[in-house]
Amino acid sequence: MIWLVRLMTFVLFLTISGAVGLAFLFERASRGPLDAQFLTPWIERNASAQLAGGAVSVGATRIALQPGQQGAFLLLSDVQATGGTVSEPLNMAEVALQLSLPDALLGRLRITRLDIDGFRLAVRRDTSGRIGYSITPAATQPGLSAAGAVPGWGDVAEASSALPAGGGEMASGQLALNRLRESLTDGDGLLSLFQEVRIGGAELIFDDAVTDQRVVVHDATLSFGTDRRAVEVSVGGLFEAGSSFSDGTLTVTTPLDPGADVALALALTDFALADAAAYLPSTLHADERMHGVDLRLEASLQSNGRLARFEAQQFPQGALGEARATFQPEPEMSVSGRRRIGGAGGWTLDLQAPVIDFASEPVFREYLSETFSFAGDVGGSVKMEVAEDGRLLRLDFATLIAPGALTIPDLYTQPVALNAGRFEGSLTPEGLSFSRFELAPVINGHALPLRGFDFDLQRGPEDQQVIRLGFDNDWPLRPADILALWPDVGDDGGRQWFADNIADGLTRQQALSLSLTTQGKSFRVDDLRAAIAFTGGRVNVTEGLGQAVDVTGRVEIDNGLYQMALTGGRLGAIDGTDTNVTLDLREPDRGSLAFEGYFTGAIRESLSYLSGADLGLETLREALPLSQISGTYSAVGELRASLAQPAAFNPEFDFRVEVENAVVSDFLGGMDLSADLLPVRVGPDRIATIGPVRLGNIAAEATSNLLLENGGVQALKVNATFAGTIADAASLLGPIPDYIKGAATGELTYTQTRTGQRVLEISSTLNRADINLAPLPYFKPAGQPASAEAVVLLNERGLESIKRFSLDGPALSLTGEIPMKDGGQEFDRAELQNLIVGDSGIGRLSVVNQPEFMTIALEDGQLDGRPLIEAILRGQGKRNANIITGETEARAGGLNDKPWIVSVTGVRRFVVPGGKAFNDITLQATVDKGAVLQFDLSATAPPHLPGRAPGLGNLRASMTPRANGFYRLAFQSDDAGSLFSTLGLTSDIRGGRIAVVAESALPLPKGGWLGRMELSDFSILQAPVMVQLLSVASLTGILELASGSGLQFVSLGSNFTYGNSALYLDDLRMVGPSVGLTAEGSVDFGGRRFEVEGNVTPFNLFSEFAGSLPIIGGVLTGTDGGGVFSAGYRIDGTFDAPAVTVNPFQVLTPGVYRQWFQDIFNN
Repeated sequence: MIWLVRLMTFVLFLTISGAVGLAFLFERASRGPLDAQFLTPWIERNASAQLAGGAVSVGATRIALQPGQQGAFLLLSDVQATGGTVSEPLNMAEVALQLSLPDALLGRLRITRLDIDGFRLAVRRDTSGRIGYSITPAATQPGLSAAGAVPGWGDVAEASSALPAGGGEMASGQLALNRLRESLTDGDGLLSLFQEVRIGGAELIFDDAVTDQRVVVHDATLSFGTDRRAVEVSVGGLFEAGSSFSDGTLTVTTPLDPGADVALALALTDFALADAAAYLPSTLHADERMHGVDLRLEASLQSNGRLARFEAQQFPQGALGEARATFQPEPEMSVSGRRRIGGAGGWTLDLQAPVIDFASEPVFREYLSETFSFAGDVGGSVKMEVAEDGRLLRLDFATLIAPGALTIPDLYTQPVALNAGRFEGSLTPEGLSFSRFELAPVINGHALPLRGFDFDLQRGPEDQQVIRLGFDNDWPLRPADILALWPDVGDDGGRQWFADNIADGLTRQQALSLSLTTQGKSFRVDDLRAAIAFTGGRVNVTEGLGQAVDVTGRVEIDNGLYQMALTGGRLGAIDGTDTNVTLDLREPDRGSLAFEGYFTGAIRESLSYLSGADLGLETLREALPLSQISGTYSAVGELRASLAQPAAFNPEFDFRVEVENAVVSDFLGGMDLSADLLPVRVGPDRIATIGPVRLGNIAAEATSNLLLENGGVQALKVNATFAGTIADAASLLGPIPDYIKGAATGELTYTQTRTGQRVLEISSTLNRADINLAPLPYFKPAGQPASAEAVVLLNERGLESIKRFSLDGPALSLTGEIPMKDGGQEFDRAELQNLIVGDSGIGRLSVVNQPEFMTIALEDGQLDGRPLIEAILRGQGKRNANIITGETEARAGGLNDKPWIVSVTGVRRFVVPGGKAFNDITLQATVDKGAVLQFDLSATAPPHLPGRAPGLGNLRASMTPRANGFYRLAFQSDDAGSLFSTLGLTSDIRGGRIAVVAESALPLPKGGWLGRMELSDFSILQAPVMVQLLSVASLTGILELASGSGLQFVSLGSNFTYGNSALYLDDLRMVGPSVGLTAEGSVDFGGRRFEVEGNVTPFNLFSEFAGSLPIIGGVLTGTDGGGVFSAGYRIDGTFDAPAVTVNPFQVLTPGVYRQWFQDIFNN
């Protein structure tokens, strides 16, 4: 501005002291320029006076008026100034002055406009900050000289308001500016005469050594004016700055107030801001703005020359050339700045743009790119506080986002596609915060509506950053969509869990609050909270539990604590409603799972699922027969389990379950356990039930406890009161149901230990049951009291063994055990002690199932053998006859299905049919399917008459097999009379020795027996049939013997056949001193009938003697075995009333004739 003032000194000659004689000139001048040479001397004199000793010469003077311009023009040609304040001669081709006519009419000369053409004005700022200038003729006026500094004003130094040390005067530059202002404000001063000065066709050159920049204004028009408040300089032309050539104007306004700033206004077209970067705050990165734009700039300079404020508007290229007064173009970017006072100094900048490409805007790139960047257009405003040294103190922004891709490197590894967005917030050295962070993302091809986020970034020492991100919206999202929105740069635990475990679903609402700390490539999650409401979800709960499907509800995440409130869903085989599931992963080595709610499902599938879910419930699979369980349940309860491996604690749970239509197949001994409705309580220490159940067909009121310890099964206990039939429990009781039939009531306790042992304890009342212990002689009908107890060992397939049992009833007491083999599938042995069965009392009974046979041992006691003998007799010769139960057919797989090896020792008394008993029985026998195949018996028959000699009564009997199914039967005794009496055959025989040998007629069981019996040294006393025979035969003497002391016999011998309960006698001969007897016929034991005939011979010794005589012996005794004198007889009838007849023609008839009479008698 000082150079312009100095220019004005060259035209001070314009001071004219009066306006006399000018009126007539105005009239002429209004029609065209008039020669006014007469004014030249006056102008030169007054102008020279202003040069303080200098001289001004004017070659020609003309005058002209312009209507409506309120003034007159003086046109001065070839104006020169030398001397005085002009250091060097100054030549000006033409100067035009406009005078104020109102002032002239009042007698005052005021110059309203001064025009000078053809000068070059050069201004230079050196590196010290001092400013120098030069005014030279333009290139079109090479003959004109240059103008130097104006004396008295000095050069323009770097402006400074500071006083020199010691309180001296201000620096010369500031002093010159103040003097200029004083001149402008002085009403009588030199510059008060001027209103406007214009220099046309000039060149303006500004060289700045400080910035190494040059600005040239070609064909410049400079205008200078004042209104006593300010001085305004306007420069218009072609501005050349760097690579820019721009048409434009520059207006500089200097207020006359000494403390006010200088204002600049600049308008340029097709200008690159990079060419003005040296004069703009570096914060704007003008050096990067290379493309040409139209520009408007307003600025103010402090009195010391420093830029105080500015406001720039950037328009599309050519927009200002098309501007109209009524339709001004909208700027594409506006930037304003104001120098900050105090503190760190610097600038306050405000940038506004309706649309700008984020990536191409360097302000965004410098201050925001490390935090986020955007590929696309944004619009809005940015306000910055920048320190003098370039540090960003604060950046406030409010922007709208067009479609594009948002990158937040501290949160996301991939850009997020957006349809729209809105950012409002602040960036400071301490961090970044948003008051509004709204996005409308495009996730996996789905466009989502605009929703708000919370985003905050705080910076700490050593590049540490604390980032907080949050949102709460109603977007419908799939899991992949949520993961796309969930920050992935650190892949935090919550995101990992969500990615690993949320497989599907559709959200209705989601919220996320994430706080993490980053430093370099490391990160740490400080706080993570999320809430997601969803439907149709599939959630991976744990590796063991698998995936929950059809899940509807809400999941909340709180720093490793995952809580799911589910209104519905299915986990494995379990359906859940109103369920809360909690996963606690806050301590990785102590992870836990907890859930509570209402559950339904199928029992088998649910228990199998839970026992295989790696929750510490694996022993349920071992303790419960899962494959055998069916039914449904509903449950309310809760569970907490460790997810650590190994488990950090045992599962904790409590469920209240109602089981419907439950069935445990083959629960006890092949019997199903079932219940229509059964309450169950499930806890960590036990699983308990109580209620009505059915064990097979047995109704029971049961209480069960599955005892648990340290995650394992300690024991299973079932207590029940029951009522049913013995047959219903056949699979539990082994052979017992073969002997006990009917109803039973009682109590049972079933125990299964952790070692797998299964024990069933039964206490039963058998009052309504029949007890038939055949072949033992015992039968108790229903209605009589009886009881039984048993301890039964079971396995997975049923009965393993009867560890102990007892049976008590009328005349009944037995205890023992029945071990089984092959896992309870086959009878092993039975051990009974102290049996009291009817009249039998056995110290020990042992039954052992050998691979090929059964062994039965009876020791010590007394035995009623009548049922056994009767069973043997009935079954003899019948295949599959069962002597154990009296059944006709043997039960397949039963105890009678293989041969029996029977051993009887130490039995003191053995009762046989008839009620009598043998003593000291020893027996070895083999029985096959009810038929006796072999035996060897020794016993003692008690004397049936007193006075028997000691050592008699011994009995030996045996049956041995022969080849091809034939058998040999033999027995002998040294006291036949006692033997027959004990067997109940007859008591009429005294003494005697007997031996019987028989062979089976055909292979058993088809045929009977063929044998021979021999009896010696015996007597017959009062035998009814014998007495009747002797009486009919009129053998009076012999009869008296038979009725008295008895008939003595030396021997008896006979062949016989036995079969079908009948004895067939062949050639029976009885020989005694008094009488002899022959017989043939049958004795039917089944029909209890006689059919026997033969001869009776008195004086038997004489007949034997006669029979021994040669030739005549046969004639005397006959061929029928009789004697010299004998009688034929016939016995026919029942055992109780036999009919005895004698042939009268044979009585005392010699043998040669006896057969004739016999034949006649028979006919």
